[in-house]
Amino acid sequence: MQLNKDRIRTTHAGSLPRPDDLVRMMWDKLDGKAVDEKKLAARVRQAVDEVVTRQRKVGIDLISDGEMSKPGFSNYVAQRYTGFADKAEFRAADLADAPGVAQQIFNSDAGQHVLLPAVVGPIELRDRAAIQADLDNFKTALGGRTDDAFICAVTPGHVTFNFPNRYYPSFEKYLEAISNALAIEYKAIVDAGFDLQLDSPDLAMSGHCFTSGPGPVDQKKYIPVVIEALNHATRGIPPEKMRLHLCWGNYAGPHHRDVELRAIIQPVLKTTAKFIYPEAANPRHEHEWEVWEEIKLPDDKALIPGVIDSVTNHVEHPRLVAQRIERFAGIIGKERVIAGTDCGFGTFVGWSGCDPTVAWLKLEALAEGARIASKNLW
Repeated sequence: MQLNKDRIRTTHAGSLPRPDDLVRMMWDKLDGKAVDEKKLAARVRQAVDEVVTRQRKVGIDLISDGEMSKPGFSNYVAQRYTGFADKAEFRAADLADAPGVAQQIFNSDAGQHVLLPAVVGPIELRDRAAIQADLDNFKTALGGRTDDAFICAVTPGHVTFNFPNRYYPSFEKYLEAISNALAIEYKAIVDAGFDLQLDSPDLAMSGHCFTSGPGPVDQKKYIPVVIEALNHATRGIPPEKMRLHLCWGNYAGPHHRDVELRAIIQPVLKTTAKFIYPEAANPRHEHEWEVWEEIKLPDDKALIPGVIDSVTNHVEHPRLVAQRIERFAGIIGKERVIAGTDCGFGTFVGWSGCDPTVAWLKLEALAEGARIASKNLW
């Protein structure tokens, strides 16, 4: 992924709304019901083609496959890797303070299908064909060209954060095992010509969320360790081919327990990925553009700030989007700012705080806002 030359380019966090019939097929599979795998694979291929066409139509520059094949941005590992089973319990400090909100989020059909496994055995890649199918489907939909296209993959740190360890003798052994396994996926994505988005919500979420232990981790110890593991897993991959996404959880909660960006960003910047991608549009974190006035973005890095909130049905006015973009460009430089969304619009199958129709309206507003900002900046 290159820097801007004559305009602000746009992207998003990867996952996009899946068609209703595909959602139902994937829910049936998660429920253990009989599913025609050939029909499912064919529908995924068709959905990838549809989502590529639609991203181009609304004017998004750097596009994804929408994660059409995955049950979720992170829990897809349970289908593709050995060692995952059982069910973990997700806890968030902000939702504990607002239990009614938690009921609204997780008691829907979609919420009931957000399945978080635990690690109960050795982790190894068992379904390389699934990775290859994603690469082939996306490349076909793109007409063979892979420039300005990216595929998402979860990070080792997020796996250890989200999926409790009930097998390995230590956190370090668990982290090492998943790092080695995911490295195969990372290399396959980049070798196929795509950019790699590394999804690591744990970098921020670990300050107020947990699935094991008595509570959140000590982030001062945790973040440097998982960033080092990520750098090891992505060794040999050019920095400009990688974008690191962090967020505070793509759910419509109060988020009043979220850690401040300034408290975690310094160790995050140790990533070898060139592009840093944080939330920057929602009411809890929009003010944090100020962080970049205090903490200099290294010259070898670029920023993808979220300028669209992904968990509301309010469609941002393009002028507001442009203002947000221009604010970052004024601090970091217009060449190093690519406009994105806070997070995905289909984080888990059928599960989103934003209506699918509205998600596409928001992406249109993103593209229009970037055009307005470009006119003002160039």
